[in-house]
Amino acid sequence: MVYKRLFFTSFFLLLFFSSKQSYSHAVYVSVCNIYEKNNTSFFSMRMFKDDIFDALELRGYSEDLSEEEKENIIKYIKKNFIVSVEGEKKNLILDRFVFEGSDYTETANIVFTTEETFGERKLSIKNTILFDVLEEQTNIVGVKIKDTKRTLTFNKNKKENWVLIN
Repeated sequence: MVYKRLFFTSFFLLLFFSSKQSYSHAVYVSVCNIYEKNNTSFFSMRMFKDDIFDALELRGYSEDLSEEEKENIIKYIKKNFIVSVEGEKKNLILDRFVFEGSDYTETANIVFTTEETFGERKLSIKNTILFDVLEEQTNIVGVKIKDTKRTLTFNKNKKENWVLIN
């Protein structure tokens, strides 16, 4: 009887924890919009909170994050989202960082800026955000600068892309 109870308890716990996936949504995607305003270039990003938490092994609620944990999120994104203009790497400056939504639809909304516009130059992007933890991850970057409107898609097989701004 004790063995039977132990077996069923173990089976239940195994079933419970194996069905509790940390990835609770069907699509693994991040979105970044690049645009210019008042001689400043903006990089507005959105990604699911649970995905970025999994990447950095964070637990709990977004409102309970320490300053160090927030800083680690920013460092992770800057390490995995690299912008170059005509081959020169640009420094992205944090403008805004908030979480919006609730439960499994909660997103991290992060805006970076550079104090310049791109003019008629080649904008190159390397985007590997969440590729280290999610096999199916897709990152989409929409570029809307001057007359240039283009959507760039990144995945495990295509980590770099570019667009000519005109």
